Amino acid sequence: MKNVDQNTITQAVLERMGQMPDARLKTIMTSLVQHLHDFARDVALSEKELMQAIQFLTRTGQTCDDKRQEFILLSDVLGLSMLTVAMNNQKPAGCTEATVFGPFFVEDAPKVALGGDVAQGAPGKPCTVSGRIVGTQGQSVGHAQIEVWQADEEGFYDVQRPDLSASQARGSLQGDGDGRFHFKTIVAQAYPIPTDGPVGDLLRATGRHP
Repeated sequence: MKNVDQNTITQAVLERMGQMPDARLKTIMTSLVQHLHDFARDVALSEKELMQAIQFLTRTGQTCDDKRQEFILLSDVLGLSMLTVAMNNQKPAGCTEATVFGPFFVEDAPKVALGGDVAQGAPGKPCTVSGRIVGTQGQSVGHAQIEVWQADEEGFYDVQRPDLSASQARGSLQGDGDGRFHFKTIVAQAYPIPTDGPVGDLLRATGRHP
């Protein structure tokens, strides 16, 4: 790009994207460029700070593997995950509010029979969980799919334990025709988010508790 400065670079970039065939992608990228450039101007972003941000995002990607998604964790702590879920899952009054899956949700959890053991050997105090799923008018929601994933007594999920060869404290079950469900498990403990990666560094730098 020639003959551009801090006042004209944004429009120059947008013009380069003017022929984008995907209308939705064009909408997203146009807004992203505009807001990103405005942010840089607003905080007077330095070259050093830009490089620090690039290095932070690089380390975030390098921390991800098949059991850990550091970018989801970053999205969570920035509030973007919850904002997106709330916008895309608006419900009538009286419904259970939507929430994020979090970084430890795993697709295709082991199938567990109604009344079965979700803990599967996870350490903790045994307990039984039961309930009934109903609609806004109190009507039964029969055969609802229920996903369970929880921390053990030490505050760890199974995916945080590299020595495990099978899932623990995680399962997928189905309620009965009246919307009722029950299963055996352990008492879940509160868990801190992982702080050994770049998101942990961000929390410490901003004075936030994990």
